[in-house]
Amino acid sequence: MENQFFVDNEVVKKIDGEATYDKFAIASTLFDTSFKGSKCHLLEGRILRNCEACNLEPICKGIDNLVENYIEATSTVNQSFAFE
Repeated sequence: MENQFFVDNEVVKKIDGEATYDKFAIASTLFDTSFKGSKCHLLEGRILRNCEACNLEPICKGIDNLVENYIEATSTVNQSFAFE
């Protein structure tokens, strides 16, 4: 029987009867959004006019900074070469 690796990206998990956040699921989700971009559905749906009216603004800014840092950290050229 072949081993198969299953990745569960559900962010909230029940562990020992308690709801907890799964850091791996959050990180892998952010990895995906760093390539697809991210938007706020409250702004897109015109439910809010700006971020200042939302109490989640610090979290959203933190996510944007995290994605920027991830892209910067994983986009470094370690070695270059030329075809002759």
